Amino acid sequence: MRIYLYRHRLMTCERIGPALGFIAALASASIGHAESKNDAKKSYDAVVAKASRDLTDEKLDDATKDAQQAEKLDPNNPETANLLGVVASKKKDYPEAISQFNRAITENPKFYTAKFNLVDVLMMKGDYDQARSILSDLSQIDPKSEVVQFKFALSYVLANQTDEAMSFIDMMDFPGKTPAYYYARAAVWLKKGLTKDANQYSVNAHKYYTDGQCKYFVGVLREMGLNVSVL
Repeated sequence: MRIYLYRHRLMTCERIGPALGFIAALASASIGHAESKNDAKKSYDAVVAKASRDLTDEKLDDATKDAQQAEKLDPNNPETANLLGVVASKKKDYPEAISQFNRAITENPKFYTAKFNLVDVLMMKGDYDQARSILSDLSQIDPKSEVVQFKFALSYVLANQTDEAMSFIDMMDFPGKTPAYYYARAAVWLKKGLTKDANQYSVNAHKYYTDGQCKYFVGVLREMGLNVSVL
């Protein structure tokens, strides 16, 4: 709340003293309110950060409690709905996850992360057309995103449209800044049961990219139900 301090030219000397006292009180109240809001934000951010750590460590019960606490602290924050969606998706409660991600997007139509998470859940449910529709929107926002390109290719793989997947992969950036191309190819071979070919793409990916980068893409393939034990 912004406090404007001014002196009206018609204000008498007698009125100035009480008015300044009133303004000082308002200013003090405003500062206290700002500090309270800042403390609330710090508490909220700490809860969200803890939830992220718990999800990474696969402490789903703790992450659930974190998400519930975030809901109490700031229910209208789109990040709260996104967090609840992530927890629901980890529990394989896909209808709830979709509902929460859509809620986050309604609260913030430009919430890229919520849209990205929604794509994953839609693909897990087998709704590949809807997933591709959202991916098309994301590619308009970030046309160079290799992860978005990878998800596009994967949507065809999971739909048993491997020819379409290969055609799409042929158009992906190569070599790229990430191993997206390699793991998109590996996904096709995994789907076809050609584990030796899939493994070779993974081996090649590790020659040019970090283990951390490769781990991300392997994790996505695992979540989507592909047998990554051979990679």
